[in-house]
Amino acid sequence: MKDRKSRFEALNDFVRSRNRWITSVPGAVDVTLECLPGSMLPDELRKLGYDVSEIGEGERIVPTAIVEKFVTGADGTFVALTEGLTRPVASTVTHAGHLQGEALRLRHALTRARAECPLLGG
Repeated sequence: MKDRKSRFEALNDFVRSRNRWITSVPGAVDVTLECLPGSMLPDELRKLGYDVSEIGEGERIVPTAIVEKFVTGADGTFVALTEGLTRPVASTVTHAGHLQGEALRLRHALTRARAECPLLGG
């Protein structure tokens, strides 16, 4: 079990470094994760030898999902940046937002022998 948890931690670090999310309990045999549509993470994991399958959709509230950019107007106030405006961005504001993406399962990713685990140098 301790070895499985260390593999889970390595996998979680790998997934989080790509701004994606594992939603499984640490040490779970089948790992569930979420990523945005078009993410390269599933392909990366397949190349590392993991059995990745789609299991549906996931939902997540992300603190920086919405990004608004503003330029300074002629009167000095902030004006939302729109297509065609060529003034430099004076302010960027982020807001939480709701994202929908793919939910994936890595089958038996953490039951592999340590020597076979690509995230642990195998």
